[in-house]
Amino acid sequence: MIIYFDTVKRKRPVKEGGELVKLDWAARKVLKTVPIFPFDPDIKDDPNPRGNSRGGKGILISGNELFVGTYHSILVFDLDLNLKRKISNNLFVNIHEMCFADENIWVSSTAIDCAVLVAPDGQTVKSWWPREEKLLQQRYVLSPMDIDKTVDNRLLHIHAELSTKAHHTHLNSVVKSGPNTYVLLNKLGIVVQMEPVLKIVLEDAAIRGAHSPKISAAGDRLLLCSSIRKCIVVYDLENGKPVKQIDLLDFPGIAKLYNAHPDQPFNQSIFIRGLEIIDDDRILVGISPAAILEIDIRQNRLLDFFQYSAEVGDAVHGLAHKM
Repeated sequence: MIIYFDTVKRKRPVKEGGELVKLDWAARKVLKTVPIFPFDPDIKDDPNPRGNSRGGKGILISGNELFVGTYHSILVFDLDLNLKRKISNNLFVNIHEMCFADENIWVSSTAIDCAVLVAPDGQTVKSWWPREEKLLQQRYVLSPMDIDKTVDNRLLHIHAELSTKAHHTHLNSVVKSGPNTYVLLNKLGIVVQMEPVLKIVLEDAAIRGAHSPKISAAGDRLLLCSSIRKCIVVYDLENGKPVKQIDLLDFPGIAKLYNAHPDQPFNQSIFIRGLEIIDDDRILVGISPAAILEIDIRQNRLLDFFQYSAEVGDAVHGLAHKM
């Protein structure tokens, strides 16, 4: 099994703020790394100490290509991490997780609370704005963002810290299962089905600040990284009820890692982000300091883990695998 993951490195210059890594899991051997940073347009100054614009974001695999998110672009690599092309869009502002919709790509544009569906060339197919939906406005007292959707927004908000503003939902993931498309609004702790019918499918304070939702192959379970609480949570997608929780600090090896590398200002140790389903029994999970865990979710067992970095400020973001 080959694992691809990317990192965000805090408190570094933008061009040193992350890597894309190819890892042979069986051999626990790093096969190649390349730096990941947004370019054209370049970001010269990022005032956010957490590294708002730095490093890699979500990762997708299609055939022999990797699609890797950066702040305002998707970089497309071959499986040996050679850059082939770049996809960008005027509404790409702090990309997080992505998912395929046939040949198109749903992208979470987190800073501006937007899910945008783009064609392979980056042209907008459609967009969805949670703060403009009456159902969500009424239930969560939301107001639309004051934004010109027709201009190039990619660098307009780099200094604004929009995540701290009123009404921000922090839409950081889009995930599909069959005809259904879901988004995670992590500031509200909700998962919303945005198509084909709009409805709130899950609401739980435990997933405020969560990342990287994945849906089981059967389509009946939703797995999320409860990042701040350092656990994986599993919900019944039909009724929105929790069915399982896996606390990473229950694993002695991870507790030892946490004790050796405690939290720092702006950097949380064992911050969970990056989730990949291998099969019905096993998942891969990303944490900080940058490491990959393999977990048996049926038996709640840590099967193995690979530590890539000893720096708490180095966090995994995107995660994918190929057998």
